[in-house]
Amino acid sequence: MIAGALAALAGGVAWLVRSKRPLPPEPAPEPPRIGYSRNGSAPTPVAGAGAELDR
Repeated sequence: MIAGALAALAGGVAWLVRSKRPLPPEPAPEPPRIGYSRNGSAPTPVAGAGAELDR
């Protein structure tokens, strides 16, 4: 009787492990946005770029 209970318990555990749905993968990190910088690592402007605004 104990062996039957152990077999049933093992079968139940195996069924639970097998029926558990896999977790979805973590979302990928957001790619960097082009055009602005939040950490001060923006490229330095080219000399003369925007000079038409300095009148």
